[in-house]
Amino acid sequence: MPSIVKSLSDVFTSLLELVWSFFTTAGDLVQKTASFILKFFSEIIGLFVNFFRGLVDLAGGIVGFVLGRSSLQPLSLVISKLIVTGNVLMLGVLAAVAFGFLQYQRNQGNTVKVGNKKLN
Repeated sequence: MPSIVKSLSDVFTSLLELVWSFFTTAGDLVQKTASFILKFFSEIIGLFVNFFRGLVDLAGGIVGFVLGRSSLQPLSLVISKLIVTGNVLMLGVLAAVAFGFLQYQRNQGNTVKVGNKKLN
């Protein structure tokens, strides 16, 4: 008789554990789904923030190059005039080379085209 009671008690305990596992699994599923949704939207926001931060850093780097700002503060204090002159001089040389090449092509009788557009 005690073995029958023990076996019924074990069956009841097993059924309770089965039902409890369904509830805990459903709770974990809801929690992980909510966590996924929150992380998804926070990562989307982070993506846009990092994208625009990268654009601002890019623009700052280009402006810093043209103005001759260097991240090396002690060196830039000593040779800041040379850096500014060097950057502007380099851009001027590149522009002069491009202009000279276009003039050379025109003098040779070649039409200078950009895509499907003629420049002369």
